[in-house]
Amino acid sequence: MEIDKDKQAQALAKAKSILSDAEKKREATRVEKGVQLFLQGRFDTLYNDELVENLASYILNKYVLDEKQVVAEILEKIGESLCNTDVAVRERSLMILSVFSEIIIEEDFQDLLEIVSGILLQWLQAEDEFVAGFEPVCLQLQKIILKLLYSQQWQTVENHVFVLQRITTGEIEKSNLIRGVSAKLYENLAEPDIIDNLVKVYLDENDDRRGVAENLLIYLGRFAAMFLVQKMIYSSSREERFALIEMIPRVGEVTVPVLVACLEDKPQWFVIRNVIFIISRLGDPELYSVVEPYLTYSDIRVQQQVVSCIEMLGGTRMRERLVSALMTVNDELKGQIINQLGQYSDSDVGKAYLSLLENRKSIARHIQDDLVLKLCIRIRYLPSSGRAVSCLRNLLQERREKYGAQDRIAVEASSTLQALEVGSESGPASNAAAEEVVTADDAVPESSEDEATALFSSDEMDNMSSGGDISGILSGSAHDEETEKSWENTPDIPGPVSRQQHLMIWSKLYELMNEDEADLFFSILKARTCITDEEIVNRGDAATNLFFIDSGLAGLSYVDDGKSEIFLTSLQAGDVIGSGGLTEKLAWAVSLSAQTTLQVRILDQDGYIRFAEQFPELSERLLDYCNHHDVLPYLINQTENKALQPINEDIAVTTPAPLFLDSSGEVVEDAVAGSLQFIACGGYCFTLPYVHKDNAEAVLGLQVVSHLQLSDGEGKNCFGVVAGAGSHPRDDRGLFIYVRFYHPLNSADYGCPAVDII
Repeated sequence: MEIDKDKQAQALAKAKSILSDAEKKREATRVEKGVQLFLQGRFDTLYNDELVENLASYILNKYVLDEKQVVAEILEKIGESLCNTDVAVRERSLMILSVFSEIIIEEDFQDLLEIVSGILLQWLQAEDEFVAGFEPVCLQLQKIILKLLYSQQWQTVENHVFVLQRITTGEIEKSNLIRGVSAKLYENLAEPDIIDNLVKVYLDENDDRRGVAENLLIYLGRFAAMFLVQKMIYSSSREERFALIEMIPRVGEVTVPVLVACLEDKPQWFVIRNVIFIISRLGDPELYSVVEPYLTYSDIRVQQQVVSCIEMLGGTRMRERLVSALMTVNDELKGQIINQLGQYSDSDVGKAYLSLLENRKSIARHIQDDLVLKLCIRIRYLPSSGRAVSCLRNLLQERREKYGAQDRIAVEASSTLQALEVGSESGPASNAAAEEVVTADDAVPESSEDEATALFSSDEMDNMSSGGDISGILSGSAHDEETEKSWENTPDIPGPVSRQQHLMIWSKLYELMNEDEADLFFSILKARTCITDEEIVNRGDAATNLFFIDSGLAGLSYVDDGKSEIFLTSLQAGDVIGSGGLTEKLAWAVSLSAQTTLQVRILDQDGYIRFAEQFPELSERLLDYCNHHDVLPYLINQTENKALQPINEDIAVTTPAPLFLDSSGEVVEDAVAGSLQFIACGGYCFTLPYVHKDNAEAVLGLQVVSHLQLSDGEGKNCFGVVAGAGSHPRDDRGLFIYVRFYHPLNSADYGCPAVDII
């Protein structure tokens, strides 16, 4: 019989298929048995090649059949076997997960991607050997994390990025090979589109994912910092820039190379100022070398930021840096540094003061008298020296010859000279010299408004600063002593500055008082330390405390109804705020917060009332002092008081270059004309008819020369700074600009037809 070859081939194929199916069934049975043993913790089953080769397919088959519980149990066991002490078991487990990961990445099984990424992260944390398959599996983990980041499943991978950062930085110890591969994985996560999405969410205050976006940006470290810094430089939104300036320091010191590179590109002054502020917030005193060269920068606003940076960075060399800055910066800033140095009595501080005083003629004329006066006051509280006595004698002779015995600087120099010579150890000759300096003919009448005689002898000053009892007159006068003792038990929070430092910082205020008045006033002040970013008073609060800043920086901000926060100005040692609430019970027109650790002394309303009852005339002088120096909230309250009629006088505004934008965003090229609104002893406010959102930021902190017309007809140039700027939604007068004088006037009785913004 002839054999049909086709039928023979078909029969052979069928026989092979039957045998294959039978083998597959036997194989499936063996795999099933192996899986069961594996689930029981028999990880030695992974030495079976057949199980290892088929386990990934087995899990996927169960997943397709919707047997999710079985899938979860097997993957959990694989996670355990990946951390087994047997290297071969870990390598075979890694092989299974590698095959499985390749498939779920391709098929984009989101729920499995989340589970596997967690298993691999746990393994990466535990693994301490560069086992076979390490690098390919890390590449798969990278792909999984990127998929989850792009799909914005940020909470799922937040910890993944955090762990990779810690491995890369060495916080989690690994071998060089493991650390190198992990670092490459970590770096590849910082794709621009991902960071861009994270930044967009972070900048949206209404997005509930803002917190996790912020964390991821911090964990991405320097890679995020590069993007954030560039975003800050080129953003056209003021709110965005402020938010980014706040964010970048949280990334940490990994941002420093990025910031240094930015400075090396020689950006515009406002970028430099922002970079210096960011470095200040990093809090590492060693970073001062990065910003120190900008003490001589051409723009005074940059110099001012460096001066603030010195205090914000702190450290053991802060005094040394302040002394160096005092001799370097623009003359306009020297007064601020002298205030900051008020807490020190070291010899180098005294030598710096004397150098300035000896070279006083080189100081800019418009601030020369004020600085000389301030130096005379400070030198009084430093150790006496022959150099100081000689310098003061020369100054005294010079001022008397030019301006007479009642010249304020002559009076102050005489008072300081007497205090130094009386307190020196040179004996009777010194006292004789003092008698020679201050004669009856030279004395200033008690009624003189310029009286500046020494109120405290050296012994009295020692008593007030020694920590001994203060002769309290009212109940509660021992409060401050008790408060200062309580700080001794809280070493993490710095206590209040000493009485001696406080008296030096507020010397102008205490010059208004005799010894008894000063003792009482000091005794009713309550010491308080505020931590960085602490909200002290919010706008609209009916707070009645008067704050005297002894140390640190505070920020004033203003928030219109439904508007974003507008930063107005910084306050520092020697600044006072809160008089409106203390005396007139006005709601606060601004918000007050601590920018650094802030040490203040507070006069509350009860203390003020008791003080006013005992010394009514002195309380009036205190209010007059506040009227001169606590100007910004006062002006803002006037602005918002609908019962007050604005002056509405024309004021010509000159700028070195076009500075303002009109409502459409176009640069205003023509002459700028404004309207004077309200005046005070310490400053004034005027409006410009431009409401563009960037105008406030453009003008804040700029120096100004105000051309005043006094009530007696004389003209006077008064130097100051733009301390606040903003628009009021209920007021159609445009942009309000608040000018604070460096040297307040005696009375608010003047006009201001012109102002130069420089």
